[in-house]
Amino acid sequence: MSGTIEELSGEFADRLRGAIDLCRGLGYSPSRFEQMLNSSPSAVSLAKKLVVSAELQDGLKRIAKLGRLELSMESIMLEEKFKPLFPDQVLEAAKWRLEAVRVGG
Repeated sequence: MSGTIEELSGEFADRLRGAIDLCRGLGYSPSRFEQMLNSSPSAVSLAKKLVVSAELQDGLKRIAKLGRLELSMESIMLEEKFKPLFPDQVLEAAKWRLEAVRVGG
């Protein structure tokens, strides 16, 4: 486990960027999300903001159609390693969004 929350936050941002690269390899370029990630002071604060929005982003729907939900921001947030970065209600929102997109969101 990482030594500090700052280190873990950096690893979270790196993990999101890696997922973006993998998506590109599948023919989907999440450029809008990448722009938000690059312009946000914190990947964690961006994730918190996006995951509690009422609408399911197109990117999440695209990743679901590719059958690669493990590359979604929500799935990465729910990885055991990154859970300490988020309050329970945010993690619950991430779970809800994944379930909603699985059933056709």
